[in-house]
Amino acid sequence: MDHESWFRVKVVVPHDAPTGEGSDRELEAELVADVLWQCDPPAVEQRDSDRVTVLLAAFDSLTAAERARDAVAAMGVEATVEPVEDDGLDAWRTHARPHSAGPFTVVAPWVPTGPLEGRRLEIDPGRTFGSGSHPTSRLVLTELASMDLSASTVLDVGCGSGILSVAAALLGATRVKGVDVDPESPATTIANAERNGVAGLLDASNEPVEELARRGDRYDVVVANLLAPILVDLAESLQAVTRPGGSLVVSGLLADRWETTIDVLTAGSDLTPRPPRIEEDWVAVRLDRLTAPDTTATLRS
Repeated sequence: MDHESWFRVKVVVPHDAPTGEGSDRELEAELVADVLWQCDPPAVEQRDSDRVTVLLAAFDSLTAAERARDAVAAMGVEATVEPVEDDGLDAWRTHARPHSAGPFTVVAPWVPTGPLEGRRLEIDPGRTFGSGSHPTSRLVLTELASMDLSASTVLDVGCGSGILSVAAALLGATRVKGVDVDPESPATTIANAERNGVAGLLDASNEPVEELARRGDRYDVVVANLLAPILVDLAESLQAVTRPGGSLVVSGLLADRWETTIDVLTAGSDLTPRPPRIEEDWVAVRLDRLTAPDTTATLRS
């Protein structure tokens, strides 16, 4: 998709913000970033210095940028809109760097690297979410790496760039499906699968997870790195597509309010949450579903 002009929303969070210093200031920056992500930019860049934290988000229209600015302003935080001369992603690409996540080192194709400590996971997010720079992506990658995915089926709900789908295939999953409402996501996911040599194991589409649930599709592992309100809306479908004996891994949750979303996800189901993983005020939680009870004895009696 070509765009003639892009606009950037800039938010400066002083380290002596009225809400407090230290962890309070960090939480405020995370809350602002969360609001920006909800406005659907291709990326949110965070720049930290000794005095301020600067958040930058690019949008492909002035209307979208102003909507994001107003959403931040509703929090009582000042934000500005300014035009950018590139396609809205070049500035982010300039600052791209490798990120460690579990056994992986996530790298962008254009970033030169020497020997890497972790297993190379090469991702070009294009205009989708999932560069490996956000804590939620790293949390889910770490959780997936802790699981035995050999011979398993995996569903990635809100797959974005396909970073989690590709990682699942590299970790041994034999069939991976990624779904996302973003029309650019399937092609980006497949391209990244090809880049990492797992294209034969992966499929991606814009098919709604609700449709998968209605059709009766079931997966050993379901991952959903989404915002809390979306997880709540999709709770019944996420429960349904998780096979008995399987696991649901969710993220996109803030550390001070994740329990409410988990309560919704477990309501009326046999999903049992494990202790959360936490990084930079973000949380990922794995929920295990009970194996279906053995009814053969009853049937034989």
